[in-house]
Amino acid sequence: MASNQTTVIQPPNKQCSSPAPGGQPKPMDENKSLVRRFIHAIERGDFAIFDEIVSQDHNDHLAGLSPGRENLKQYFAGARAAFPDLEAPIIYMVAEGDKVAALTGFRGTHKGSCGGFEATGKQIDGTVFQLYRIENGQLS
Repeated sequence: MASNQTTVIQPPNKQCSSPAPGGQPKPMDENKSLVRRFIHAIERGDFAIFDEIVSQDHNDHLAGLSPGRENLKQYFAGARAAFPDLEAPIIYMVAEGDKVAALTGFRGTHKGSCGGFEATGKQIDGTVFQLYRIENGQLS
């Protein structure tokens, strides 16, 4: 006779993201927190914080965007201008080692020119997947 009980066996993982004894966060928790700060800064239009959390030679691999923190600031300033009510809710976030994968929403009203498209006044709603690499406490 089969049992209705389920046994879950967790694989061994020396870099789990739960706090260490004594309440100290593990590096992966810190990395996820850094990505959250980045996403929230984009939502608020607070690009000055990029100086602290994004490396100077950061490469986001966005089509047509040259590497560099200042280029990234300009890109997101343009996105915020085109979508002034931009929201980027975090749907899923996973960390391992120096990498953080994030699936976020992207919602807003198209009120300005963006990517060669004139404002439509329409609401957009999509998802974005990004894989971040963290080095020396910054997105690299």
